[in-house]
Amino acid sequence: MGFSVSNPTYMYQSPSGYIFRLCIPCDLRSLVGKTEFRYSLRSGVLRVAKHRARSIASYIQQLFMKVRSNMTEFTKEQINQMVLDYIEQTLADDEICRAQSLHTIGDLYTSGGSGMGQKEAESLDAVVKMWLKNQDHEFLHPVANQLLKKYGQDIEPESASYKALSRELMVAFQSILNVRIRRSQGDYTQSDEELIPRLKQELKPVADTPVLSKKFNGLTFTEVQEKYIAEVKIAEGWTQKTEDENRSIYALFVQAMGDLPVEQIDRTLMADYKSSVLMCIPPNMNKKKEYKGLTLKEIIATKPELNISVNTINKYIRRMSSMFNYAVSNGHMASNPAADMQIKNKKRADQEREAYAKEDLVKLFKSKEYTERTHSQPYGFWTPLIALYTGCRLEEICQLHLEDIRQDHGVWVFDINDKEEKKLKNRSSERLVPIHLELINLGLLEFADVLRKKGNLRLFPELKQQRDGYGQTVSKWFGRYKKRCGIGEGKTFHSFRHTFITHLKHKQVDGVMIHELDGHTVEGETMGRYGKRFPADILFKEGIEKIDYEIDLSHLRWKP
Repeated sequence: MGFSVSNPTYMYQSPSGYIFRLCIPCDLRSLVGKTEFRYSLRSGVLRVAKHRARSIASYIQQLFMKVRSNMTEFTKEQINQMVLDYIEQTLADDEICRAQSLHTIGDLYTSGGSGMGQKEAESLDAVVKMWLKNQDHEFLHPVANQLLKKYGQDIEPESASYKALSRELMVAFQSILNVRIRRSQGDYTQSDEELIPRLKQELKPVADTPVLSKKFNGLTFTEVQEKYIAEVKIAEGWTQKTEDENRSIYALFVQAMGDLPVEQIDRTLMADYKSSVLMCIPPNMNKKKEYKGLTLKEIIATKPELNISVNTINKYIRRMSSMFNYAVSNGHMASNPAADMQIKNKKRADQEREAYAKEDLVKLFKSKEYTERTHSQPYGFWTPLIALYTGCRLEEICQLHLEDIRQDHGVWVFDINDKEEKKLKNRSSERLVPIHLELINLGLLEFADVLRKKGNLRLFPELKQQRDGYGQTVSKWFGRYKKRCGIGEGKTFHSFRHTFITHLKHKQVDGVMIHELDGHTVEGETMGRYGKRFPADILFKEGIEKIDYEIDLSHLRWKP
Protein backbone atom coordinates (compact mmCIF):
# COMPACT_ATOMS: atom_id res chain seq x y z
CA MET A 1 0.00 0.00 0.00
CA GLY A 2 1.69 3.19 -1.13
CA PHE A 3 2.10 6.37 0.89
CA SER A 4 0.94 9.79 -0.16
CA VAL A 5 1.12 12.80 2.13
CA SER A 6 -1.83 14.28 0.24
CA ASN A 7 -3.99 11.34 1.22
CA PRO A 8 -5.58 11.98 4.65
CA THR A 9 -6.07 8.24 5.22
CA TYR A 10 -2.46 7.88 6.35
CA MET A 11 -2.34 10.91 8.58
CA TYR A 12 -5.04 12.53 10.65
CA GLN A 13 -5.19 15.20 13.31
CA SER A 14 -6.16 14.52 16.90
CA PRO A 15 -6.43 16.98 19.81
CA SER A 16 -2.89 16.06 20.82
CA GLY A 17 -1.37 16.47 17.35
CA TYR A 18 -1.00 14.53 14.07
CA ILE A 19 -1.26 10.72 14.01
CA PHE A 20 0.27 8.41 11.41
CA ARG A 21 -1.87 5.44 10.34
CA LEU A 22 -1.10 2.69 7.81
CA CYS A 23 -3.15 -0.44 7.22
CA ILE A 24 -1.24 -3.73 7.14
CA PRO A 25 -1.81 -5.84 3.98
CA CYS A 26 -4.04 -8.86 4.53
CA ASP A 27 -1.31 -11.41 3.79
CA LEU A 28 0.96 -9.99 6.51
CA ARG A 29 -1.52 -9.44 9.32
CA SER A 30 -1.16 -12.91 10.83
CA LEU A 31 2.61 -12.41 11.06
CA VAL A 32 2.45 -8.88 12.46
CA GLY A 33 -0.41 -9.65 14.83
CA LYS A 34 -2.40 -6.50 14.10
CA THR A 35 -4.37 -4.86 11.26
CA GLU A 36 -2.71 -1.44 11.23
CA PHE A 37 0.21 0.65 12.46
CA ARG A 38 -0.69 3.80 14.32
CA TYR A 39 1.90 6.21 15.76
CA SER A 40 1.88 9.71 17.15
CA LEU A 41 3.95 12.04 14.94
CA ARG A 42 4.62 14.17 18.04
CA SER A 43 3.93 17.40 16.25
CA GLY A 44 1.05 19.77 15.67
CA VAL A 45 2.81 21.42 12.73
CA LEU A 46 1.56 20.01 9.41
CA ARG A 47 4.86 20.42 7.54
CA VAL A 48 6.84 18.61 10.22
CA ALA A 49 4.19 15.89 10.56
CA LYS A 50 4.24 15.22 6.79
CA HIS A 51 8.00 14.82 6.76
CA ARG A 52 7.93 12.35 9.65
CA ALA A 53 5.02 10.44 8.10
CA ARG A 54 6.92 10.10 4.82
CA SER A 55 9.93 8.65 6.60
CA ILE A 56 7.86 6.18 8.65
CA ALA A 57 5.86 5.03 5.61
CA SER A 58 9.00 4.47 3.56
CA TYR A 59 10.60 2.42 6.32
CA ILE A 60 7.46 0.27 6.83
CA GLN A 61 7.06 -0.39 3.12
CA GLN A 62 10.66 -1.65 2.98
CA LEU A 63 9.88 -3.97 5.88
CA PHE A 64 6.86 -5.29 4.01
CA MET A 65 8.99 -6.04 0.95
CA LYS A 66 11.62 -7.78 3.07
CA VAL A 67 9.04 -9.94 4.87
CA ARG A 68 7.38 -10.90 1.59
CA SER A 69 10.69 -11.90 0.04
CA ASN A 70 11.13 -14.43 2.82
CA MET A 71 7.55 -15.73 2.65
CA THR A 72 6.75 -18.95 0.86
CA GLU A 73 4.04 -18.52 -1.78
CA PHE A 74 1.32 -21.10 -2.15
CA THR A 75 2.64 -24.22 -3.73
CA LYS A 76 1.00 -25.92 -6.68
CA GLU A 77 -0.12 -28.70 -4.35
CA GLN A 78 -1.95 -26.28 -2.08
CA ILE A 79 -3.66 -24.52 -4.97
CA ASN A 80 -4.60 -27.87 -6.47
CA GLN A 81 -6.15 -28.93 -3.19
CA MET A 82 -8.51 -25.96 -3.16
CA VAL A 83 -9.38 -26.32 -6.85
CA LEU A 84 -10.25 -30.00 -6.40
CA ASP A 85 -12.39 -29.08 -3.43
CA TYR A 86 -14.25 -26.56 -5.59
CA ILE A 87 -14.81 -29.02 -8.46
CA GLU A 88 -16.08 -31.84 -6.27
CA GLN A 89 -18.42 -29.66 -4.21
CA THR A 90 -19.81 -27.86 -7.26
CA LEU A 91 -20.54 -31.04 -9.20
CA ALA A 92 -22.12 -32.65 -6.15
CA ASP A 93 -24.36 -29.64 -5.53
CA ASP A 94 -25.29 -29.46 -9.20
CA GLU A 95 -26.46 -33.06 -9.18
CA ILE A 96 -28.51 -32.49 -6.03
CA CYS A 97 -30.26 -29.58 -7.73
CA ARG A 98 -30.97 -31.68 -10.81
CA ALA A 99 -32.41 -34.47 -8.69
CA GLN A 100 -34.76 -31.96 -7.07
CA SER A 101 -35.56 -30.06 -10.29
CA LEU A 102 -34.15 -26.81 -8.88
CA HIS A 103 -32.96 -24.07 -11.20
CA THR A 104 -31.84 -21.18 -9.05
CA ILE A 105 -29.09 -19.32 -10.88
CA GLY A 106 -28.83 -16.18 -8.78
CA ASP A 107 -25.24 -17.00 -7.82
CA LEU A 108 -23.91 -16.35 -11.35
CA TYR A 109 -23.25 -20.05 -11.81
CA THR A 110 -20.05 -19.90 -9.76
CA SER A 111 -21.22 -22.35 -7.13
CA GLY A 112 -23.14 -25.55 -7.13
CA GLY A 113 -26.45 -23.95 -6.30
CA SER A 114 -27.93 -24.36 -9.75
CA GLY A 115 -28.91 -27.18 -12.04
CA MET A 116 -27.77 -25.22 -15.07
CA GLY A 117 -29.47 -25.88 -18.39
CA GLN A 118 -27.65 -26.76 -21.61
CA LYS A 119 -28.14 -23.41 -23.35
CA GLU A 120 -27.04 -21.52 -20.26
CA ALA A 121 -23.90 -23.64 -19.91
CA GLU A 122 -22.98 -23.42 -23.61
CA SER A 123 -23.41 -19.65 -23.65
CA LEU A 124 -21.29 -19.22 -20.55
CA ASP A 125 -18.64 -21.59 -21.91
CA ALA A 126 -18.00 -19.23 -24.84
CA VAL A 127 -17.60 -16.31 -22.45
CA VAL A 128 -15.21 -18.28 -20.23
CA LYS A 129 -12.98 -19.05 -23.22
CA MET A 130 -12.80 -15.33 -23.95
CA TRP A 131 -11.93 -14.57 -20.32
CA LEU A 132 -9.15 -17.18 -20.32
CA LYS A 133 -7.80 -15.78 -23.57
CA ASN A 134 -7.74 -12.26 -22.12
CA GLN A 135 -6.36 -13.46 -18.78
CA ASP A 136 -9.39 -12.01 -17.04
CA HIS A 137 -10.16 -14.10 -13.94
CA GLU A 138 -12.25 -11.61 -11.95
CA PHE A 139 -15.40 -13.71 -12.39
CA LEU A 140 -13.96 -16.37 -10.06
CA HIS A 141 -12.61 -13.99 -7.44
CA PRO A 142 -15.67 -14.53 -5.19
CA VAL A 143 -15.01 -18.28 -5.30
CA ALA A 144 -11.32 -17.73 -4.56
CA ASN A 145 -12.24 -15.56 -1.57
CA GLN A 146 -14.69 -18.17 -0.30
CA LEU A 147 -12.13 -20.96 -0.54
CA LEU A 148 -9.45 -18.91 1.18
CA LYS A 149 -11.87 -18.12 3.98
CA LYS A 150 -12.86 -21.78 4.21
CA TYR A 151 -9.23 -22.82 4.69
CA GLY A 152 -8.46 -19.95 7.06
CA GLN A 153 -6.08 -18.17 4.65
CA ASP A 154 -5.71 -14.41 4.19
CA ILE A 155 -3.95 -13.51 0.93
CA GLU A 156 -3.54 -10.17 -0.77
CA PRO A 157 -5.56 -10.07 -4.05
CA GLU A 158 -2.54 -8.65 -5.85
CA SER A 159 -0.25 -11.51 -4.85
CA ALA A 160 0.99 -14.05 -7.37
CA SER A 161 -0.64 -16.89 -5.41
CA TYR A 162 -4.06 -15.27 -5.54
CA LYS A 163 -3.80 -14.74 -9.28
CA ALA A 164 -2.63 -18.31 -9.84
CA LEU A 165 -5.52 -19.67 -7.77
CA SER A 166 -8.03 -17.54 -9.68
CA ARG A 167 -6.75 -18.76 -13.04
CA GLU A 168 -6.79 -22.41 -11.98
CA LEU A 169 -10.36 -21.94 -10.77
CA MET A 170 -11.33 -20.46 -14.13
CA VAL A 171 -9.85 -23.48 -15.94
CA ALA A 172 -11.70 -25.76 -13.52
CA PHE A 173 -14.92 -23.84 -14.10
CA GLN A 174 -14.59 -24.44 -17.85
CA SER A 175 -14.30 -28.19 -17.17
CA ILE A 176 -17.34 -28.08 -14.90
CA LEU A 177 -19.34 -26.42 -17.67
CA ASN A 178 -18.51 -29.26 -20.02
CA VAL A 179 -19.83 -31.77 -17.48
CA ARG A 180 -22.97 -29.70 -16.96
CA ILE A 181 -23.64 -29.58 -20.70
CA ARG A 182 -23.51 -33.39 -20.85
CA ARG A 183 -25.73 -33.71 -17.79
CA SER A 184 -28.27 -31.36 -19.36
CA GLN A 185 -28.33 -33.64 -22.40
CA GLY A 186 -28.87 -36.66 -20.16
CA ASP A 187 -25.45 -38.04 -21.08
CA TYR A 188 -23.89 -39.86 -18.12
CA THR A 189 -21.89 -42.36 -20.21
CA GLN A 190 -18.57 -40.92 -19.04
CA SER A 191 -17.55 -40.44 -15.45
CA ASP A 192 -16.59 -37.06 -14.03
CA GLU A 193 -13.00 -38.31 -13.70
CA GLU A 194 -12.87 -39.07 -17.44
CA LEU A 195 -14.21 -35.64 -18.33
CA ILE A 196 -12.04 -33.87 -15.76
CA PRO A 197 -8.72 -35.79 -15.49
CA ARG A 198 -7.69 -33.53 -12.64
CA LEU A 199 -10.10 -35.43 -10.39
CA LYS A 200 -7.91 -38.55 -10.75
CA GLN A 201 -5.01 -36.79 -9.03
CA GLU A 202 -4.16 -37.78 -5.50
CA LEU A 203 -2.99 -35.10 -3.14
CA LYS A 204 0.57 -35.83 -2.08
CA PRO A 205 1.80 -32.98 0.07
CA VAL A 206 5.55 -32.67 0.33
CA ALA A 207 7.18 -32.58 3.74
CA ASP A 208 7.86 -28.83 3.80
CA THR A 209 4.50 -27.85 2.31
CA PRO A 210 1.72 -28.40 4.83
CA VAL A 211 -1.70 -29.27 3.46
CA LEU A 212 -4.18 -26.50 4.06
CA SER A 213 -6.53 -27.43 6.84
CA LYS A 214 -10.00 -26.17 7.54
CA LYS A 215 -9.70 -24.12 10.70
CA PHE A 216 -12.95 -24.89 12.45
CA ASN A 217 -13.44 -25.41 16.17
CA GLY A 218 -15.42 -28.68 16.00
CA LEU A 219 -18.53 -27.35 17.74
CA THR A 220 -21.53 -29.65 17.56
CA PHE A 221 -24.92 -28.67 16.20
CA THR A 222 -26.42 -28.14 19.65
CA GLU A 223 -23.43 -26.11 20.82
CA VAL A 224 -23.77 -23.77 17.84
CA GLN A 225 -27.52 -23.76 18.37
CA GLU A 226 -27.15 -22.40 21.90
CA LYS A 227 -24.72 -19.70 20.77
CA TYR A 228 -27.09 -18.69 17.98
CA ILE A 229 -30.16 -18.57 20.23
CA ALA A 230 -28.33 -16.50 22.85
CA GLU A 231 -27.30 -13.94 20.23
CA VAL A 232 -30.56 -13.75 18.29
CA LYS A 233 -32.65 -13.38 21.45
CA ILE A 234 -30.77 -10.19 22.18
CA ALA A 235 -30.79 -8.90 18.60
CA GLU A 236 -34.34 -9.80 17.60
CA GLY A 237 -36.12 -10.15 20.92
CA TRP A 238 -37.55 -13.62 20.36
CA THR A 239 -40.72 -14.41 22.29
CA GLN A 240 -40.83 -17.64 24.28
CA LYS A 241 -43.09 -19.09 21.59
CA THR A 242 -40.56 -18.33 18.84
CA GLU A 243 -37.73 -19.81 20.86
CA ASP A 244 -39.74 -22.96 21.60
CA GLU A 245 -40.64 -23.37 17.90
CA ASN A 246 -37.02 -23.07 16.83
CA ARG A 247 -35.78 -25.43 19.52
CA SER A 248 -38.34 -27.98 18.38
CA ILE A 249 -37.11 -27.68 14.78
CA TYR A 250 -33.46 -28.06 15.83
CA ALA A 251 -34.30 -31.00 18.11
CA LEU A 252 -35.94 -32.85 15.22
CA PHE A 253 -32.75 -32.53 13.15
CA VAL A 254 -30.58 -33.83 15.99
CA GLN A 255 -33.01 -36.68 16.65
CA ALA A 256 -32.87 -37.70 12.99
CA MET A 257 -29.24 -37.05 12.05
CA GLY A 258 -27.37 -36.94 15.36
CA ASP A 259 -25.56 -34.13 17.14
CA LEU A 260 -22.85 -33.76 14.50
CA PRO A 261 -20.04 -31.23 14.39
CA VAL A 262 -21.52 -28.52 12.15
CA GLU A 263 -18.52 -28.61 9.81
CA GLN A 264 -19.57 -32.15 8.85
CA ILE A 265 -23.08 -31.10 7.82
CA ASP A 266 -23.06 -30.72 4.03
CA ARG A 267 -25.67 -30.36 1.29
CA THR A 268 -25.85 -34.10 0.69
CA LEU A 269 -26.77 -34.69 4.33
CA MET A 270 -29.33 -31.86 4.28
CA ALA A 271 -30.88 -33.21 1.07
CA ASP A 272 -31.17 -36.62 2.73
CA TYR A 273 -32.75 -35.06 5.82
CA LYS A 274 -35.31 -33.25 3.71
CA SER A 275 -36.28 -36.23 1.58
CA SER A 276 -36.15 -38.99 4.20
CA VAL A 277 -37.43 -37.09 7.25
CA LEU A 278 -39.18 -33.79 6.59
CA MET A 279 -41.12 -35.10 3.60
CA CYS A 280 -42.17 -38.25 5.49
CA ILE A 281 -43.35 -37.11 8.92
CA PRO A 282 -47.01 -36.44 9.82
CA PRO A 283 -48.27 -33.09 11.13
CA ASN A 284 -48.47 -32.68 14.92
CA MET A 285 -46.83 -36.04 15.47
CA ASN A 286 -45.84 -35.12 19.05
CA LYS A 287 -49.48 -34.48 19.94
CA LYS A 288 -51.11 -37.58 18.43
CA LYS A 289 -51.77 -40.60 20.63
CA GLU A 290 -50.96 -43.15 17.92
CA TYR A 291 -47.34 -41.96 17.82
CA LYS A 292 -46.81 -41.80 21.57
CA GLY A 293 -43.81 -43.88 22.61
CA LEU A 294 -42.59 -44.42 19.04
CA THR A 295 -39.20 -43.32 17.82
CA LEU A 296 -38.92 -41.00 14.85
CA LYS A 297 -37.79 -43.91 12.68
CA GLU A 298 -40.79 -45.96 13.76
CA ILE A 299 -43.18 -43.09 13.05
CA ILE A 300 -41.80 -42.67 9.52
CA ALA A 301 -42.00 -46.45 9.02
CA THR A 302 -45.80 -46.30 9.53
CA LYS A 303 -45.94 -44.29 6.27
CA PRO A 304 -48.51 -41.73 7.44
CA GLU A 305 -51.22 -40.90 4.91
CA LEU A 306 -50.85 -37.18 5.63
CA ASN A 307 -47.48 -35.45 5.80
CA ILE A 308 -46.53 -31.94 6.87
CA SER A 309 -47.21 -29.31 4.22
CA VAL A 310 -44.71 -27.79 1.80
CA ASN A 311 -44.96 -24.52 3.72
CA THR A 312 -44.06 -26.29 6.96
CA ILE A 313 -41.12 -28.10 5.35
CA ASN A 314 -39.85 -24.81 3.97
CA LYS A 315 -40.28 -23.14 7.36
CA TYR A 316 -38.13 -25.85 8.95
CA ILE A 317 -35.45 -25.38 6.28
CA ARG A 318 -35.53 -21.58 6.62
CA ARG A 319 -35.04 -21.79 10.37
CA MET A 320 -32.14 -24.21 9.91
CA SER A 321 -30.66 -22.01 7.20
CA SER A 322 -30.69 -18.96 9.49
CA MET A 323 -28.72 -20.86 12.12
CA PHE A 324 -26.24 -22.13 9.52
CA ASN A 325 -25.74 -18.57 8.25
CA TYR A 326 -24.79 -17.63 11.79
CA ALA A 327 -22.39 -20.59 11.95
CA VAL A 328 -20.70 -19.56 8.70
CA SER A 329 -20.40 -15.90 9.75
CA ASN A 330 -18.84 -16.91 13.05
CA GLY A 331 -16.32 -19.36 11.61
CA HIS A 332 -17.92 -22.61 12.71
CA MET A 333 -18.50 -24.02 9.21
CA ALA A 334 -17.55 -23.21 5.62
CA SER A 335 -20.91 -22.76 3.89
CA ASN A 336 -24.64 -22.94 4.52
CA PRO A 337 -25.79 -26.47 3.54
CA ALA A 338 -29.47 -25.47 3.67
CA ALA A 339 -29.21 -22.56 1.23
CA ASP A 340 -31.61 -22.87 -1.74
CA MET A 341 -32.90 -26.14 -0.28
CA GLN A 342 -36.56 -25.15 -0.01
CA ILE A 343 -39.19 -26.92 -2.09
CA LYS A 344 -40.72 -24.86 -4.85
CA ASN A 345 -44.31 -24.07 -3.91
CA LYS A 346 -46.76 -24.29 -6.80
CA LYS A 347 -49.02 -21.75 -5.13
CA ARG A 348 -48.34 -18.06 -5.59
CA ALA A 349 -47.78 -16.10 -2.38
CA ASP A 350 -51.18 -14.42 -2.75
CA GLN A 351 -52.88 -17.81 -2.94
CA GLU A 352 -51.47 -19.23 0.30
CA ARG A 353 -54.08 -17.54 2.52
CA GLU A 354 -57.67 -16.91 1.57
CA ALA A 355 -59.29 -13.50 1.98
CA TYR A 356 -62.85 -13.13 3.21
CA ALA A 357 -65.47 -12.65 0.51
CA LYS A 358 -68.36 -10.23 1.04
CA GLU A 359 -70.71 -13.07 1.93
CA ASP A 360 -68.23 -14.25 4.60
CA LEU A 361 -68.21 -10.80 6.19
CA VAL A 362 -72.00 -10.77 6.22
CA LYS A 363 -72.02 -14.14 8.01
CA LEU A 364 -69.46 -12.91 10.56
CA PHE A 365 -70.95 -9.52 11.39
CA LYS A 366 -74.66 -10.23 11.04
CA SER A 367 -74.63 -13.34 13.16
CA LYS A 368 -76.86 -13.72 16.19
CA GLU A 369 -73.92 -12.98 18.48
CA TYR A 370 -73.45 -9.58 16.88
CA THR A 371 -77.05 -8.62 16.28
CA GLU A 372 -78.18 -9.65 19.78
CA ARG A 373 -74.95 -8.55 21.46
CA THR A 374 -74.34 -11.87 23.16
CA HIS A 375 -70.53 -11.67 23.17
CA SER A 376 -69.28 -12.76 26.55
CA GLN A 377 -66.31 -10.38 26.37
CA PRO A 378 -65.64 -7.06 24.58
CA TYR A 379 -62.75 -8.61 22.59
CA GLY A 380 -65.28 -10.81 20.77
CA PHE A 381 -67.01 -7.69 19.47
CA TRP A 382 -64.04 -5.44 18.66
CA THR A 383 -61.07 -7.55 17.58
CA PRO A 384 -62.55 -8.80 14.26
CA LEU A 385 -63.71 -5.27 13.36
CA ILE A 386 -60.34 -3.71 14.15
CA ALA A 387 -58.57 -6.43 12.14
CA LEU A 388 -60.87 -5.86 9.15
CA TYR A 389 -60.28 -2.11 9.02
CA THR A 390 -56.59 -1.97 9.98
CA GLY A 391 -55.00 -5.19 8.72
CA CYS A 392 -53.20 -5.47 12.07
CA ARG A 393 -51.97 -8.82 13.30
CA LEU A 394 -53.89 -10.55 16.09
CA GLU A 395 -51.23 -9.94 18.75
CA GLU A 396 -50.84 -6.27 17.70
CA ILE A 397 -54.55 -5.74 18.40
CA CYS A 398 -54.81 -7.75 21.61
CA GLN A 399 -51.85 -6.01 23.29
CA LEU A 400 -53.01 -2.44 22.54
CA HIS A 401 -52.79 0.06 25.37
CA LEU A 402 -55.34 2.86 25.65
CA GLU A 403 -52.54 5.38 25.17
CA ASP A 404 -51.89 3.74 21.79
CA ILE A 405 -55.18 5.23 20.58
CA ARG A 406 -54.24 8.86 19.96
CA GLN A 407 -54.19 11.63 17.39
CA ASP A 408 -51.38 12.37 14.95
CA HIS A 409 -51.53 15.11 12.28
CA GLY A 410 -55.17 15.60 13.26
CA VAL A 411 -56.05 11.94 12.63
CA TRP A 412 -56.97 9.24 15.15
CA VAL A 413 -54.49 6.38 14.92
CA PHE A 414 -53.49 3.08 16.44
CA ASP A 415 -49.86 3.43 17.54
CA ILE A 416 -48.40 -0.06 16.96
CA ASN A 417 -45.25 -0.25 19.09
CA ASP A 418 -43.25 -2.50 21.40
CA LYS A 419 -43.21 -0.32 24.49
CA GLU A 420 -43.34 -1.95 27.90
CA GLU A 421 -44.46 -5.61 27.64
CA LYS A 422 -45.63 -5.44 24.00
CA LYS A 423 -43.91 -7.40 21.26
CA LEU A 424 -43.62 -6.84 17.50
CA LYS A 425 -42.85 -9.32 14.76
CA ASN A 426 -40.03 -7.12 13.38
CA ARG A 427 -38.88 -3.50 13.25
CA SER A 428 -41.07 -2.74 10.23
CA SER A 429 -44.11 -3.61 12.34
CA GLU A 430 -43.71 -0.40 14.35
CA ARG A 431 -46.10 2.04 12.67
CA LEU A 432 -49.15 4.30 12.88
CA VAL A 433 -52.39 2.98 11.41
CA PRO A 434 -55.17 5.58 10.98
CA ILE A 435 -58.51 4.55 12.47
CA HIS A 436 -61.23 4.11 9.84
CA LEU A 437 -64.36 6.23 10.28
CA GLU A 438 -66.44 3.05 10.44
CA LEU A 439 -64.71 2.08 13.70
CA ILE A 440 -65.22 5.58 15.08
CA ASN A 441 -68.89 5.54 14.06
CA LEU A 442 -69.31 2.18 15.78
CA GLY A 443 -68.14 3.76 19.04
CA LEU A 444 -64.53 2.65 19.46
CA LEU A 445 -63.37 5.98 20.94
CA GLU A 446 -66.25 6.02 23.45
CA PHE A 447 -65.44 2.43 24.40
CA ALA A 448 -61.83 3.46 25.07
CA ASP A 449 -62.94 6.49 27.14
CA VAL A 450 -65.08 4.30 29.39
CA LEU A 451 -62.08 2.06 30.06
CA ARG A 452 -59.89 5.07 30.88
CA LYS A 453 -62.43 6.34 33.41
CA LYS A 454 -62.35 2.92 35.07
CA GLY A 455 -58.58 3.22 35.43
CA ASN A 456 -57.69 0.55 32.87
CA LEU A 457 -54.46 0.79 30.90
CA ARG A 458 -55.22 -1.69 28.12
CA LEU A 459 -57.94 -1.81 25.45
CA PHE A 460 -58.78 -5.41 26.36
CA PRO A 461 -57.95 -5.80 30.06
CA GLU A 462 -59.87 -9.08 30.15
CA LEU A 463 -57.07 -10.70 28.09
CA LYS A 464 -54.20 -12.08 30.15
CA GLN A 465 -50.64 -12.39 28.90
CA GLN A 466 -49.66 -15.99 28.21
CA ARG A 467 -46.62 -17.65 26.69
CA ASP A 468 -47.66 -16.59 23.17
CA GLY A 469 -48.75 -13.11 24.22
CA TYR A 470 -52.30 -11.79 24.66
CA GLY A 471 -53.83 -13.25 21.51
CA GLN A 472 -54.12 -16.93 22.35
CA THR A 473 -57.57 -16.65 23.93
CA VAL A 474 -58.93 -14.65 20.98
CA SER A 475 -57.45 -17.06 18.47
CA LYS A 476 -59.19 -20.04 20.05
CA TRP A 477 -62.47 -18.14 20.43
CA PHE A 478 -62.48 -16.98 16.82
CA GLY A 479 -61.76 -20.49 15.55
CA ARG A 480 -64.94 -21.68 17.23
CA TYR A 481 -66.93 -18.60 16.23
CA LYS A 482 -66.23 -18.79 12.50
CA LYS A 483 -67.31 -22.43 12.49
CA ARG A 484 -70.61 -21.39 14.08
CA CYS A 485 -70.93 -18.90 11.22
CA GLY A 486 -70.42 -21.64 8.62
CA ILE A 487 -66.94 -20.58 7.47
CA GLY A 488 -64.55 -23.40 6.60
CA GLU A 489 -60.96 -24.27 7.52
CA GLY A 490 -59.25 -22.24 4.79
CA LYS A 491 -59.95 -18.91 6.51
CA THR A 492 -58.66 -17.76 9.88
CA PHE A 493 -58.35 -14.58 11.93
CA HIS A 494 -55.28 -13.75 9.84
CA SER A 495 -57.55 -13.71 6.77
CA PHE A 496 -58.78 -10.27 7.91
CA ARG A 497 -55.25 -9.00 7.27
CA HIS A 498 -55.22 -10.63 3.86
CA THR A 499 -58.66 -9.11 3.10
CA PHE A 500 -57.41 -5.65 4.12
CA ILE A 501 -54.27 -5.80 1.96
CA THR A 502 -56.12 -7.23 -1.05
CA HIS A 503 -58.80 -4.54 -0.79
CA LEU A 504 -56.22 -1.72 -0.75
CA LYS A 505 -54.45 -3.29 -3.72
CA HIS A 506 -57.72 -3.41 -5.68
CA LYS A 507 -58.31 0.24 -4.77
CA GLN A 508 -54.92 0.94 -6.45
CA VAL A 509 -53.36 2.30 -3.26
CA ASP A 510 -49.60 2.88 -3.57
CA GLY A 511 -47.64 -0.30 -2.75
CA VAL A 512 -45.21 1.47 -0.39
CA MET A 513 -48.17 2.96 1.46
CA ILE A 514 -49.79 -0.47 1.82
CA HIS A 515 -46.57 -1.82 3.36
CA GLU A 516 -46.40 1.10 5.79
CA LEU A 517 -49.97 0.35 6.82
CA ASP A 518 -49.57 -3.42 7.17
CA GLY A 519 -46.09 -3.36 8.72
CA HIS A 520 -44.23 -5.20 5.98
CA THR A 521 -40.67 -4.23 5.07
CA VAL A 522 -40.45 -1.70 2.24
CA GLU A 523 -38.08 -3.19 -0.32
CA GLY A 524 -35.31 -1.20 -2.00
CA GLU A 525 -32.49 0.94 -0.63
CA THR A 526 -34.03 4.27 -1.66
CA MET A 527 -37.55 3.80 -0.33
CA GLY A 528 -36.74 1.39 2.47
CA ARG A 529 -33.73 3.11 4.01
CA TYR A 530 -33.91 6.75 2.98
CA GLY A 531 -37.58 7.36 2.19
CA LYS A 532 -39.44 8.95 5.12
CA ARG A 533 -42.75 7.42 6.14
CA PHE A 534 -46.04 8.93 5.06
CA PRO A 535 -47.64 11.14 7.74
CA ALA A 536 -50.87 9.89 9.32
CA ASP A 537 -53.14 12.32 7.45
CA ILE A 538 -51.82 11.13 4.07
CA LEU A 539 -52.12 7.47 5.12
CA PHE A 540 -55.72 8.15 6.07
CA LYS A 541 -56.73 10.12 2.96
CA GLU A 542 -54.89 8.02 0.37
CA GLY A 543 -55.28 4.66 2.06
CA ILE A 544 -57.63 3.95 4.96
CA GLU A 545 -60.40 6.27 3.76
CA LYS A 546 -60.68 4.31 0.51
CA ILE A 547 -61.72 1.11 2.30
CA ASP A 548 -65.34 0.25 1.62
CA TYR A 549 -66.40 -3.37 1.97
CA GLU A 550 -69.97 -2.45 0.96
CA ILE A 551 -71.58 -4.04 4.00
CA ASP A 552 -73.94 -2.28 6.41
CA LEU A 553 -72.63 -2.38 9.97
CA SER A 554 -74.86 0.33 11.43
CA HIS A 555 -76.61 -2.28 13.60
CA LEU A 556 -73.36 -2.79 15.49
CA ARG A 557 -73.21 0.66 17.10
CA TRP A 558 -71.61 0.14 20.52
CA LYS A 559 -73.45 1.37 23.59
CA PRO A 560 -71.92 1.84 27.05
